[in-house]
Amino acid sequence: MTQLSIQSSDERKKQRLNTLVQQALDRESNLLRSAIEKTRAQLTVFETKHALSSDEFFRRFQAGQTDDSDDFVDWSGEYQIYLSLLEQANALKDVVVCK
Repeated sequence: MTQLSIQSSDERKKQRLNTLVQQALDRESNLLRSAIEKTRAQLTVFETKHALSSDEFFRRFQAGQTDDSDDFVDWSGEYQIYLSLLEQANALKDVVVCK
């Protein structure tokens, strides 16, 4: 767990800042969740088209076992975005704003 602590001699200001930071974290988490869903939908299109999971495709792509067609390059990019979004969402998941 990661704890964020805001310090201020003004208790009202501290509470307002705590609320603002928590709201910002919640908004970012929601945006990431939405982006993950959209990216996952794009990956599903590729997986269906090529009858292959994105994990397996990406392993093969990185090993040079696929061609460099536009479709595969796009799929690779989409999968890398997906992994990055998951990493960001997981990092935010454990953040707690101390009251």
